[in-house]
Amino acid sequence: MDILAHAAENIKMKEEYAKLILENENLKRSQVKQVDKGTSIDLSTQRFSCSFQYYTGFLYDRFYNVYNFFVPGVDLPFEFSKNISSLVSFSLEDQLLLVLIKLRQDFDFKHLSNMFGISSQDCSCLFTNWINYMFYRLGSLDIWPHRDIIIENMPEQFKTDYPNTIIIIDGTELKIQRPSSLHRQSQCYSDYKSCTTLKGLVGVDPRVSIVFASMLFSGSISDKEITHRSGFLDTLKSLLQSGKLQEGDGVMADKGFTIEKEINNVRLCLNIPPFVPSSASQMSGPAVAETIKIAKHRVHVERAICRVKQFKLLTNKVSLSLFSCVNQIWLVCCVLTNFMPFLIEK
Repeated sequence: MDILAHAAENIKMKEEYAKLILENENLKRSQVKQVDKGTSIDLSTQRFSCSFQYYTGFLYDRFYNVYNFFVPGVDLPFEFSKNISSLVSFSLEDQLLLVLIKLRQDFDFKHLSNMFGISSQDCSCLFTNWINYMFYRLGSLDIWPHRDIIIENMPEQFKTDYPNTIIIIDGTELKIQRPSSLHRQSQCYSDYKSCTTLKGLVGVDPRVSIVFASMLFSGSISDKEITHRSGFLDTLKSLLQSGKLQEGDGVMADKGFTIEKEINNVRLCLNIPPFVPSSASQMSGPAVAETIKIAKHRVHVERAICRVKQFKLLTNKVSLSLFSCVNQIWLVCCVLTNFMPFLIEK
């Protein structure tokens, strides 16, 4: 009889435990915010509400800041390249959520189709159309502020060390699936990464917001060549003409960017670590101190690139099937990081 009573008590405890879990889950869902218009969040959005930062890189409220930027009205401001019948009952919030999950976690389309209840073909089509629209929307933004705004918001230590340096640049590489063409393999092979890559140039302001992101080039390109071909120098010239930069403003870079002559021709100055003189066996004390000082600030562009590469679609080997929109994906991921909190407090 004691055994039966004990078993009954265990069943009762399990039922109460299950009830508590259910109540806790309902409480979490009740705390999910609603859209500004007061409409309810769709079920699939609720499903990920407690793990938004993991799935998308954004907290829940920032996700809606991003959403309101891309969808300022009631309807989607672009048309899909083909009719997708399953999207009739698929909310715009969930469409953007799917795209951000693909960028952040790089789940394959079969996985996403199971998560959202639409076919993998529809997931692929939705992703491609949204990425092209996001590229257009973000690419039309003027993300390079006036020099006065940049200087006003500089971290104090940076302002002390390099008060007129406006941008820090660095190159980064994305691993890609090996092309079948031997010529393409040779073009994209990176000695640094020992595999086929694409390379982009990134520029950040002193508070580590991305203000310049180039298109992607084959991985064999040098730092100096990508500075020329990316349009970075032309951008500096146009910013000088518009008054957003002034003569004598600085650009900070690593030693690999042997572009002092080109920067001086634009009437700006280049801050890079000093080289060891050919007549000396080692650096002088002041040169070592300058190297350390530059490295202390230049490391932040690497932090910005690291944040971009937290979008795993760029960290994993980029599939050849995505090559038609790889530049769009790259730029979207770069500019989306500007919707995140500052990496450096003022």
